[in-house]
Amino acid sequence: LQEKLTKLYGVHSDDTNELQPPQTTWYEALEQLKAMATTAGGDGKELLDRGKLWRLILDHPITAYVPVQCQSCGHVVPDQYPTRQTDAEVGLEEVPATENELELRGGWFRGPRKAVVFQLSCPACQHVSRWYRSGHPQIILNPHRWGRLCGEQEDLRLILSQYLEIPVRLAVPLDWDHIWSEYLAPAEDAQTATESLAWQIQDGSARNFCCRLDEGIRSWTHVWTIHSNVQWCQDVTRDYLACQKDGGRADDHIGDDDLKRYIGLVRTAREDALGELTQAKTVKGYVLARAKLSGEEITSELQRAAQEYGTKEWWQL
Repeated sequence: LQEKLTKLYGVHSDDTNELQPPQTTWYEALEQLKAMATTAGGDGKELLDRGKLWRLILDHPITAYVPVQCQSCGHVVPDQYPTRQTDAEVGLEEVPATENELELRGGWFRGPRKAVVFQLSCPACQHVSRWYRSGHPQIILNPHRWGRLCGEQEDLRLILSQYLEIPVRLAVPLDWDHIWSEYLAPAEDAQTATESLAWQIQDGSARNFCCRLDEGIRSWTHVWTIHSNVQWCQDVTRDYLACQKDGGRADDHIGDDDLKRYIGLVRTAREDALGELTQAKTVKGYVLARAKLSGEEITSELQRAAQEYGTKEWWQL
């Protein structure tokens, strides 16, 4: 990690012109990125471009995806579902938790899991590592080959976005285990900081989420965005099944024939009452299809749920 940070963010020594490591704490790294996104205004005041800052943060190892791996040699545990090998075959087992775990929680790893601790006996070097899912920043930011999956990525990004006052909302696909985020900012080539504010997606695999339907691990059925701001809660499925030239999220190089095929795959998955066609083997899209709710009606319900969150018991909703 230090070698990567030095290559990307190191500075040249005035004496030897050799590349020196950057700052050594995540906070100092964040301050370095803020400096890189700051320019002098016409009146001499410093101007922080928050859109540029957020793009720098998304590209920085501080928020990178880190696969679950041996904490000694880096041997990666395949995170597949349906799995091709059992936990035992990859050297993984669930072990009892101690009282030292911070915010131990359940989540998806090689399938749905309760709040458990994993122990990996590395098949490559025989080192024994322990790992668990957590929403605690101290755990998420562990730099020592600690697995940081998409859920932890987005937890951290939300924490950072609130600290930096950058509008970020979660994007959640139905019937597929994944999560990513969108941020509100001008386009990267905008001339002014207030020009053409729009929801941006830095990660190409998220922006082109429709293409993941070709991975052979079944389908998703909807994409929703979630935020405490009621107006930012929406059904954005159509945006993820259209190219940017048509007002969607996907890159314009995706062909019309492929998009039609993707739309057909999503529609077919919504008709599956058994969940056999969805990646998570769930039937949320099917239930919504049976209810005959349009995208606009789903958005209305999402916004109502956000507005009433915490004010009613579940049976009153």
